[in-house]
Amino acid sequence: MSVAVVGPSSFVSCFELAGAVGFEAESGEAVAGILNNLVEESNFKLIIVPERFVDDTFEIRSLIMLRGAVTPVFALIPDLTGMSGMRLEELKRIISLAIGAELEL
Repeated sequence: MSVAVVGPSSFVSCFELAGAVGFEAESGEAVAGILNNLVEESNFKLIIVPERFVDDTFEIRSLIMLRGAVTPVFALIPDLTGMSGMRLEELKRIISLAIGAELEL
């Protein structure tokens, strides 16, 4: 399986040790730009991104879902910034929209 990881150098380095192809980016804008390129190239089946970039990458990830594409799969993983739960909040919003009621967890 071809795996890419996008994010700050400390985050990327960990996954490169496991065989992923790394793309370093510090800002949300830079991460979104790299993801656009990776999605267009279609070389990777799994793309790992730090969870803090959930909002910055939402549009790209949504377009892939709207196309009905199976790949790439995005893994949003908490990093050392201490931020967590952002992906859960995003899923909560999407499910609430789908069922037409506010989901309480």
